[in-house]
Amino acid sequence: MPWIPLDSSKLCIGLYIRLNHNWIEHPFLRGTFKISSPSEIAIIRKYNLTRIFYDPENSTPDALAALEGNKPSESENSSDEELAQAIAEDEQALLKGKEAGIKAAQSFQETLKQTEGTYADSAKRFSVMSAMINAGQREGYESATQMLEPMMGMMGLLGEEVVTVSLVGTVHPTDPAQELAMLSLNASAIAFLVGKTMHLGTEDMQPLMLGALFHNIGQQRVSPAIRAKTEPLSPAELRAWRLYPTLGKELLESMSVVPPKVIEIVYQHRECLDGSGYPRGLTSRDIIKPARIVGVVVEYLERVSERGTARSMTPTQALSHLYKNMPQAYGLDVIEPFVATLTVYPPGSYVEMNDGSLGFVVKANSRERMRPLVMLYEKGIARSEAAIVDLSRERTLSIRKNLDPKTIDPKIVEYLNPSRVSGYALTPIAG
Repeated sequence: MPWIPLDSSKLCIGLYIRLNHNWIEHPFLRGTFKISSPSEIAIIRKYNLTRIFYDPENSTPDALAALEGNKPSESENSSDEELAQAIAEDEQALLKGKEAGIKAAQSFQETLKQTEGTYADSAKRFSVMSAMINAGQREGYESATQMLEPMMGMMGLLGEEVVTVSLVGTVHPTDPAQELAMLSLNASAIAFLVGKTMHLGTEDMQPLMLGALFHNIGQQRVSPAIRAKTEPLSPAELRAWRLYPTLGKELLESMSVVPPKVIEIVYQHRECLDGSGYPRGLTSRDIIKPARIVGVVVEYLERVSERGTARSMTPTQALSHLYKNMPQAYGLDVIEPFVATLTVYPPGSYVEMNDGSLGFVVKANSRERMRPLVMLYEKGIARSEAAIVDLSRERTLSIRKNLDPKTIDPKIVEYLNPSRVSGYALTPIAG
């Protein structure tokens, strides 16, 4: 049901309203909420907020009855002295809450900027190390293994009870090698989380992360023209492309320091249980589970990429595709933990909230899958001051549905996700 205009004289407790004013024009933390006290009504009037709308579906029956009966609002039934005191106290509380909300949003933005810088620096460093590995220098591999934990911000996280994934906006790399490095970092971060979901021990986690990190090392030996192509590959190009796991295996084997399990993950991560994979067309009993985990991760990352191909999907669409269409390829024993890891609303999802506002999921919530961290769009507010809402704490707000960015105003998409290229960083969930 659409929002209905409302005169401020008809405000009453229980109405679910939207203040169609700039965020800085009023003391409320959010412009959409259900009226809960007479002082809120008085504050709305005090600030001369006249562009008001209400939602009948989310308003209480008593409020709607009062509205239809044109009864006076509760604020008019209170004594002047009591109301004045309540208004003063509630206004100060609102102003303090809003100030804290602004500081929290600014703090998040600063942390995000720092994380983005660290991530971009790690991608550059890893691309250099990959070049060293391709040149046969074992120092490149040793340096990459040493930087794995700190570059992903994972120091100490192996012991954390709950770890989740946050989105990192990055500038689109102009260097293809750096783009491959970013995919490597993303795959390793998500593989780590899937391993946590599957309760893998440290001895299994390390080869899994290294296998994910080096999964595409052989792609640097594939023709750049083939790697950059967005339209369907010709049969000859496809055969050349499907050699990259073999090229990666041969490259890592030549260094004599890479553990066999890591090499096997790199070699097998494109194999499928039903024999439809490559490079060897292996079947179920010949494929190790860590390779299937990395295979699922890589399939997901390719589907959510911004390359503009017909295969490109939203995060939720990609998860649904994997669950419905890929069990025969990777097995539900790894797909289900993968879906559980990224949750119902994966980072990078565009969503509509229950109040009609639009948002962008920036951090998953492993404890409460339906309540991630969301950046909200509000017209007239700078992105640097956009509200960042933790739905696990803001219980009155929830996600109504996922959205396809193609259905959203491009200006809003640009506001919520200006880089359009995403990385993933690992962070513990606060208690």
